[in-house]
Amino acid sequence: MPTKPTHLALTTKIIKTPQEARTETIHLYRRFLRSAPTILRLYQMDVPLAMIRSKLRQEFERQRFVRSLPVISVLLAKGNMEYQETVNFWKQKAQIFKYFSQEEYPERYARKGFVDKFLEGTA
Repeated sequence: MPTKPTHLALTTKIIKTPQEARTETIHLYRRFLRSAPTILRLYQMDVPLAMIRSKLRQEFERQRFVRSLPVISVLLAKGNMEYQETVNFWKQKAQIFKYFSQEEYPERYARKGFVDKFLEGTA
């Protein structure tokens, strides 16, 4: 399925007010949520739709307390690029599944103390 490179492309904006940052962030978040079923179908993922939406929420929540407007502008530009690449099917399946590795292998990401690492030979 050929895609137009400009499909879903947005120009980069310089955010000038916190209200504008909030509006743009909510707009991007809603675009991702609405496209979640499409992403599920395109990448033939065998995870529930609720898990995809939950992971999207987590990714947005990670940046929740960023207050610097230039940083928010960059994050929104990266988010829009990520959205375009994902929905246009320009990513490999592994790039999508990297977001879900923590749920599938929780023991790998568990916090370990020095003694645990020492006994495993990784300290």
